[in-house]
Amino acid sequence: MYRRILILVVIGLALSLPAAADHHKESRSNRQKAVTVCNDYRVKNRLPCFVSRNRCPLGFEVLERFNQAPGTEYLACRDLRHERPATMQQKRGVTDKRQRLLQQFDQLVERAVDSQVGATISLPESTLNKLSTFFSQISLEKITIHRSQAISKGCFNDCQKIYCSAEEPINAWIQPDAKQISTNLLIQVAHAERCEIQGGRERYITNWLRDLPASLLDKLQQGSGFDASKIRYAKYIEAHARNRAKSVCRRMLCSD
Repeated sequence: MYRRILILVVIGLALSLPAAADHHKESRSNRQKAVTVCNDYRVKNRLPCFVSRNRCPLGFEVLERFNQAPGTEYLACRDLRHERPATMQQKRGVTDKRQRLLQQFDQLVERAVDSQVGATISLPESTLNKLSTFFSQISLEKITIHRSQAISKGCFNDCQKIYCSAEEPINAWIQPDAKQISTNLLIQVAHAERCEIQGGRERYITNWLRDLPASLLDKLQQGSGFDASKIRYAKYIEAHARNRAKSVCRRMLCSD
């Protein structure tokens, strides 16, 4: 009798374990995004932020809510008691600067689109399959590559759209039979991942675009080619993209 009861208990536990594991797997996406937002908030503002389920406690404010993926809802919460005071004039100045940068970046993208060379390129299925292991939280199939005569050197990223110089050797990025993945491609994909996790294009650009140098804007107004490497993002976001690429390259073959 006791043996039968013990067997039933063991079977019940065995059946419940996969369900619990699956639930944790489903909720991981929401939690991972909340953790990313909190980490960025701490680095950028030097202020407390933590991840919570369902709601933020008294005295804390919801920085961002994540409930798009199946599973438990997670919140990124910032501590209002440690918020640095700011005058309305300071806030207005920051807002004006962000809007100005966004407008300038839009002009940059428009110039690249107007001078596009050839057809828009999507990543081959073989590359998508390789990258899906490392970038499971984003829609890799939406990433496109565009060659443009407006860019004299390098590439720049507009979330899922990658704009490169017409001379940039990107053919190696899109070879279906390639045994190696380009490190430069991985850096651009890491930027696209950050944009999607951050909550969209406008927020990504206004939060992390630091400067479009006067020389680059002059080139833009003159209608001549500009060097994409002159676009300055926050040091953290650049370091994150390079470290993300290095992390992938430790587990698969990469090329320069």
